[in-house]
Amino acid sequence: MGLAEDFLSYIGDIRGLSDNTVTNYGIDLRHWLSWMDKAGLDEQSFTRDDALSYARELMSEFSERSVLRKLTALRTYYGYLIRRGIASSDPFSGISLRMKERRLPSVLTEEEVRELLSVPRHGYMDERDHMLFLLIYNSGMRISEALSVDATDFDFPHRRILIRGKGDKERFVFFSESTEQEIKDYIPCLEAFRMEKHGDPNAFFLGSKGGRLPLSSAHIIFEKYRKTLGWQKEFTPHTLRHSFATHLMDRGADIRLVQELLGHESISTTQIYTHVSRQRLRNVYEMAHPHAKEK
Repeated sequence: MGLAEDFLSYIGDIRGLSDNTVTNYGIDLRHWLSWMDKAGLDEQSFTRDDALSYARELMSEFSERSVLRKLTALRTYYGYLIRRGIASSDPFSGISLRMKERRLPSVLTEEEVRELLSVPRHGYMDERDHMLFLLIYNSGMRISEALSVDATDFDFPHRRILIRGKGDKERFVFFSESTEQEIKDYIPCLEAFRMEKHGDPNAFFLGSKGGRLPLSSAHIIFEKYRKTLGWQKEFTPHTLRHSFATHLMDRGADIRLVQELLGHESISTTQIYTHVSRQRLRNVYEMAHPHAKEK
């Protein structure tokens, strides 16, 4: 990626942006570079018309929230190129997609969760992917929290995991009795792979070379399973976290309990799930009530 790699190093090492931001910007840049390569373009020949075409294509494939993030990444990248004298202007300048309404998060149905967790497994990588999905859906933890979990963080007598969230704040998340057995079944497979690769002695999720599973690989895993299952909807680590919270709310969980489980500082952040549940209730009403079906 050349210039793009230099840019990612710059925003991480010099500007001090978070690892999450650097990773997401890298994903966004790779998508754009692949699009340009197919179109026979490069950074220097890319025009505003090209930028508008790319933005329109993004809108046909991604949510508005994702498009806005990708455009922000590209504007930041061109700012870097301009400072280095490589580009004279930013073709993405002034291109904005106003979000007309607050976007409800993508949520899996309970049947889709069962489908996801029923994908056949063969070998450590499949077992790891299954465990990653299972733990996030069971506990509601963030993907960064899940990837930071060590084997010693599990408290089996109380079926809970000590995790370190934003700002290094510690909290417990919980898992079910059936998940406890799956975790115990996973550990021998994990240890065998760890020994084979001389891997990280602590990490609960290992990458293909034996180190702790990186965030960039986790996003690739989610996209792979989305395609395998033939889902058209967005499926990301946050989708599973949204699903965890929404299914709790659908079954009557108190919003402040859900707030605590998610590690939200403000109740207003958690309230999005009440909107999701209300929307699902409306969908059920419109499907089931005879008057709702009248034309």
